[in-house]
Amino acid sequence: MNKKFVEQYIKMLNNLDGLLVKAAAHADANKFDVNNFVTDRLAVDMLPFARQIQIACDTAKLAVASFSFSEAPKFEDNEKTIAELRERIKKTLDFLKSKVEADFSKFKDAKYAPFWANGMWLDGESYFYEHAMPNFYFHVQTAYAILRTRGVNVGKADYIGALNFQK
Repeated sequence: MNKKFVEQYIKMLNNLDGLLVKAAAHADANKFDVNNFVTDRLAVDMLPFARQIQIACDTAKLAVASFSFSEAPKFEDNEKTIAELRERIKKTLDFLKSKVEADFSKFKDAKYAPFWANGMWLDGESYFYEHAMPNFYFHVQTAYAILRTRGVNVGKADYIGALNFQK
């Protein structure tokens, strides 16, 4: 494991922030409150848009904190506006950027014991591949899909972002 996974979280959170910018422009152009998106869901039994953003941020910051054996910042999960969600993304990005050069050489020694696992845990490598990355992408993609189904003009390029092509 190296800093590349932190850079990928940073890239995708920047892309997610870009989706929120497009959501605001869409709401403005269509003369409705952008904050209507905050409680939108894809299905009645899925978490709302705001929670998708919160979990994506939490997954990234907790993984990076675990792998760098540091403390993750704590957020209140009380965002009710797009501006507040953008601020949460920014705070998460600030934390991740502070860890790009951290020592991740012992990430396999990390133990992840989520509250919902009833005392069970995953080693660092299992946590990263089985939970942290899939969970992160699930919530980013779900936020994207909510905006897309609500008519926001976003596409695959907005989700994936710039590619680092080489010559």
